[in-house]
Amino acid sequence: MKDWQVELLACPFEGAPVEFDGKQLICQECKRAFPVVDDIPSFVVPDLAQVHEEREWEWKQSEMKARNEQAVFYDRLLGLIFLTPFEVKMTINALLGDQKKFVKLIEVGCGTGRMLQHFAKHTDFVVGADLSLESLRRCRERFEKLGLWERTLLVHADASFLPFRNESFDAVASCQMIEHVPSDRMRRRVVAEMARILKRNGRFAISGYHYSLLTRWFGKEGVHKGGIYFFRFTREEFMQLIGANLNVQKLQTIFGYAWLSSGTKV
Repeated sequence: MKDWQVELLACPFEGAPVEFDGKQLICQECKRAFPVVDDIPSFVVPDLAQVHEEREWEWKQSEMKARNEQAVFYDRLLGLIFLTPFEVKMTINALLGDQKKFVKLIEVGCGTGRMLQHFAKHTDFVVGADLSLESLRRCRERFEKLGLWERTLLVHADASFLPFRNESFDAVASCQMIEHVPSDRMRRRVVAEMARILKRNGRFAISGYHYSLLTRWFGKEGVHKGGIYFFRFTREEFMQLIGANLNVQKLQTIFGYAWLSSGTKV
């Protein structure tokens, strides 16, 4: 691993720096070891079960399994093929604000990299974190083909316990991930974690399912095929969730399908 990559990372339990010994990352405080798989550091370890309620962890295990299985065909889903061009433009505009470029940007819940590849054009170093290792492997293949791998770090991580140091990033993006976090308690923790790793005055763009006239027929809360939990937010719910830790300057809707919030950390 490169020095700039290791310097961003921290133990998700202690928040302490980690050291790379050539094979794995070692927390300098608790001495937990975190493997590096295909150049992707993995912080999704059994100890995470201890900091979740039983049902929360069961849902996350279910999602990991489903996402790993879907990774091979995820980018070919018809809905995403239609939505992605519009989502990319709206999200990048919201994220940039009056900025032209960032030094370090992270997408939390990057999956196979469908959005991350576009964010990479607007930053010197790009980081993607996701719960699915197979999705990250697909993302790596994409970034190698695009010639972006040398300035990229992909991390296998739980968004509720992000393995990054405080105020490490100039920008944080998260695209339709937070609706799959299986409890209000954990969703609030995810936003707090994103705020923690974002620098003061850093930019953010976070999107999540919109409970609208268009989507209410699919239910406010439920389970997608394959065992992936979801929750759809009203305007008030989404504002309260994001606004508890970040300064929401703009809230817009992506075709009534998802909310898109953006602003700065103050």
